[in-house]
Amino acid sequence: MANKLLALLILLPMFPILSNYKFYMGSVMSFPDWLFFSQVVFSFFGPIYLFYCLEMIGRPLRYSHNKLIHLIPAIAISVLWVNYLLSSDAEQQRFIESFSLSEVTSMEMMIASILPPFIVLIYIVISAKIVYRQRLAYKEVYTNLESLKVDYIREFIYVIIVEMAVLAIVYFLFPIIYIDLIWTPLLANVMYFYIIYKSYNYGVIFSEEDYKDFQKMYAPLNRYIEDTKLKKYAGHALSEQRINEYALILKAGFENEQWYLDPELNLNVVSLKSGIASHYISRIVNQQFGRNFFDYVNAYRVEELKKKLENAAFDHIKLEEIAYMCGFNSKAAFQRAFKKHTDMTPSEYKNIRCELALTKAE
Repeated sequence: MANKLLALLILLPMFPILSNYKFYMGSVMSFPDWLFFSQVVFSFFGPIYLFYCLEMIGRPLRYSHNKLIHLIPAIAISVLWVNYLLSSDAEQQRFIESFSLSEVTSMEMMIASILPPFIVLIYIVISAKIVYRQRLAYKEVYTNLESLKVDYIREFIYVIIVEMAVLAIVYFLFPIIYIDLIWTPLLANVMYFYIIYKSYNYGVIFSEEDYKDFQKMYAPLNRYIEDTKLKKYAGHALSEQRINEYALILKAGFENEQWYLDPELNLNVVSLKSGIASHYISRIVNQQFGRNFFDYVNAYRVEELKKKLENAAFDHIKLEEIAYMCGFNSKAAFQRAFKKHTDMTPSEYKNIRCELALTKAE
């Protein structure tokens, strides 16, 4: 499904360009019909964009009757289209002139031109809010985020927000004819090439098997979110003694058994290792250790990395390889974590340790 939604996102911005083509070709009388048609089709960009974001954060699209509400933007624009078709020849001529003559802009033309981008903006804001909340939940479940494609969908949202901001600005600076014939196609093409490049760059063009594996990766997160919604532990408050017992089990597992060395470690894996229900683990890590699960585990990995950097036996090994030994699964992940927990990069830390060793030797 993610591939199909991505294909639609690539295809939909092409429809406004078709209406512009009809205008450039001199088909002035048929242009309004193409304009309304393209705007009706483009009104689906917002809902499809939302559904694609949901797919990419592990919430697969399922049909339900309440999803029919997403047809409202298309219906609203269709009403404008019908109103145009039922208007007199003189009114239709005025509509065309309000587009082609920059000094005259009818209310209908303003609505037909501005409504679809405004609707898309609403969906983008909703998508950004959902992804932001989901990203917070990631860190209660996972210790490595790269395989979840978090950065891809976050960048995708940033690009669309920037484009919509640019479009909003040009609406105040240029006549509608220049926006519809120049700026909209330009921004659509930028988005088109961005989607193509980034989706390949981040490896999100899934085969059916790859997408099934992708969904499996999200299973622990969806389970955690469901448990949180149901508030499983709300009616079964843990005693202070049990909380302390669980905290000691977790601490022993990480310090003595080095659970953090597993690069695929997540909340469910720790639950299996410790025998503690996953929703309790997240709560205890937050309350007892003052961190989310992501930072708690990566703090151990950083400490392990620091020990190895101070050990001369690892001097001949590349920094990235040492990081992988400590449970990190990418260069970017360990650099971010190391910087967060030590306020310096791994290279800076290693250089400082070398300088201190030389000073002691002298």
